[in-house]
Amino acid sequence: MPNPLAFLVLFLWPIVMLILFKRMPPHRALVWSMLGAFMFLPEKAYFDLPLVPQMNKYSLPSVTALLLMMTVAKQKVRLLPQSRIAAVLLVVLVLSPFGTVFTNLEPVFWGRLGLPPLSLRDSIGDFMRIGIIALPFILGYQFLATAEARQDFVKIFTYCGLIYSVPMVLETRLTPIFSFWFYGYFPDLFGQQIRFGGFRPVVFMGHGLIVATFALLAATASAVLLRGAKGSRSQYIVFLVYLMIVLILCKTLGAIVLALLFIPLVLFSGTRLKGWAILVCATFVLTYPVLRANEMVPTETLLDYARMVQEERAGSLYFRFFNEDVLLARASEKPWFGWGSWLRNHVFDSETGDLVTVTDGYWIIIIGTMGWVGYICVFGLFTLPLFRLFTMRKRGKEFPDAAIIYGIALMLAANLVDLIPNSSQRPMTWLMAGMLLAVRPGLAPSEEDDLEDADNTPKPVHVRKRRDGTAAPAKPPLVTPHAETEDGFARRRR
Repeated sequence: MPNPLAFLVLFLWPIVMLILFKRMPPHRALVWSMLGAFMFLPEKAYFDLPLVPQMNKYSLPSVTALLLMMTVAKQKVRLLPQSRIAAVLLVVLVLSPFGTVFTNLEPVFWGRLGLPPLSLRDSIGDFMRIGIIALPFILGYQFLATAEARQDFVKIFTYCGLIYSVPMVLETRLTPIFSFWFYGYFPDLFGQQIRFGGFRPVVFMGHGLIVATFALLAATASAVLLRGAKGSRSQYIVFLVYLMIVLILCKTLGAIVLALLFIPLVLFSGTRLKGWAILVCATFVLTYPVLRANEMVPTETLLDYARMVQEERAGSLYFRFFNEDVLLARASEKPWFGWGSWLRNHVFDSETGDLVTVTDGYWIIIIGTMGWVGYICVFGLFTLPLFRLFTMRKRGKEFPDAAIIYGIALMLAANLVDLIPNSSQRPMTWLMAGMLLAVRPGLAPSEEDDLEDADNTPKPVHVRKRRDGTAAPAKPPLVTPHAETEDGFARRRR
């Protein structure tokens, strides 16, 4: 049970966000607010207000950021992206709970255990809850759409990884203790944090797997900075080496393997290979349930590789595969809109009423609760920016900050691959997807330099004279929207 400090910190976070939005540009305040909440707010603490979903460390910052964008930053917020495909997926996703309710009007019984039917109240609650979950996608699409915002996003993610590495390293030595020290409770099973004769850090994120995914993304972000850096790169090399050491200390094999696959792609591959990599990842993630249901995933081979590392890891992987088989069979009974809430997507013991299944991967959670409609919408929104980037590259479109754009795309791809075995989806996943969907082809760097040189060339000034020969005051220049900025000049030329 969280202590009063946990609820106080959660209550004060909107005030912290208000200060950030008053002192920073909106895009920086948005990233710092979302990442700061993810790192430091208490897990499983929430305010249960009437008529609205629970306000926790994920929903509260999203709603507050939307309000501050409209009030403090004076920004107009469009609730749907310009992409028609993304807009359709988003609308269907938000409305899908009504389909789930209409197909789950009957109770479910497991022996003496009965689970209630869904009602209109459940559909309205899920409608608002899913809308709030998808808010970072909208915010990222609108307010992280510039090259400066993307650069700042990668920098802030790297800095957050460096900041959070301090309590992470301490917990690998002291045991995961910070949540108990500050908030009075441990958010998950302690035994799952013991690995390879030591401890996985948890800090305030709820589970060591989530911390490892965060460390993976932070290390990848530092690699993106290193690849896109101009001038001295020594500090970025230090950041990358240090964050890789921190990731290894997290003692999570999956995150380490992903780092060994994706960070070399960021550092050493060109845009062509990066494009094919994000295409393969997006296709694999989007089609994984079909591959898994048709036994096209080499589970036995993966188990053999896991045994080569540690027998315990093989046992853990087998447990995941077994639960996936059971939960997929359960999901096939409600294929379109899923089973909804109240644990109706799970399997229980018919005699004792005990829960016998565990949902680890985010994909199996979505398939079971929201069906294929929900899965296509959620993972369609996640993968659409990656497919779009690949298509634009094939058409010869160029990006002035290609190293940053493709680096963030690989960060998102790594996060999506991690959603297969784990439930590591967080607001930052939605934020990255929205940010990448907003990418537009631009001028090549050489062309931008030419435009800047042309813009800085002194223009001849015509001096008007009066009839007596004295100079008349010059007319003020005609100013068009954005004419005072180099970006505005580039847009007019295009």
